[in-house]
Amino acid sequence: MAVRPVSQPLSTIIRNGSRISGRCLRAAVTLPTAQLAARSRNFGGSGVQAEREAGNPVSKFINPIGYIKWKMSRIDSARHAYEACSLQFEKRPDFLQALNLPDNFQTWFAMTLLHVWIYNARLRAEGLEGKEMKQEIFDHIWLDVEIKIHKAGVKRQLSKIMSNLVSAYYGQSLAYDEGLYYGDAILAGALWRNLLGSQDVDAKQLESLVTYVRKQLQHIDQADRSEILEGRFSFADVKI
Repeated sequence: MAVRPVSQPLSTIIRNGSRISGRCLRAAVTLPTAQLAARSRNFGGSGVQAEREAGNPVSKFINPIGYIKWKMSRIDSARHAYEACSLQFEKRPDFLQALNLPDNFQTWFAMTLLHVWIYNARLRAEGLEGKEMKQEIFDHIWLDVEIKIHKAGVKRQLSKIMSNLVSAYYGQSLAYDEGLYYGDAILAGALWRNLLGSQDVDAKQLESLVTYVRKQLQHIDQADRSEILEGRFSFADVKI
């Protein structure tokens, strides 16, 4: 199923999201998994905002010190933003308990990707700066993942493992985008497949999880532009 471009503001999509029912949830979890092809990473370079606006490709060579300061500031902001997403696994033990999720790397990865997606949904409203921040977050994810894999002592087939995880990143992001645009039943199916691992769950659990995601989207939509771009935002204290 092709995904239409999300041109509406995040707040509009959230308000228009259909209320979920147990019957819709039961139907959603039986939907076949979409063929979510991994997308090629965009390796486009970044530059200072003034450079982008002026269309001057050599400005970072004219003012290299200013460019380096801007780049370091952006990396630091992205680190704060990524940590806010990746630490949700530790901050929300209720996720593991309420949803019967194992305490392992796969659960951490799935929870991190979910919260990165929530953050990225807000970044869409921030134009070029939002796109640049999204790229920085992408880089932080794989640096952190590779460090964790090395610490676990995994040395063989590392490139294959990383490739599979990158494919999972794009697949899950696309699935959640479909849920954001098409409604709660589709979002429930995406969460069931990607976060819950298609395990047996009841409609109540899925309903709680969808409500959690919707509330987080509403919360982050209210954050100031500076909080979003500087990575100083926080997630809402919502229980499952």
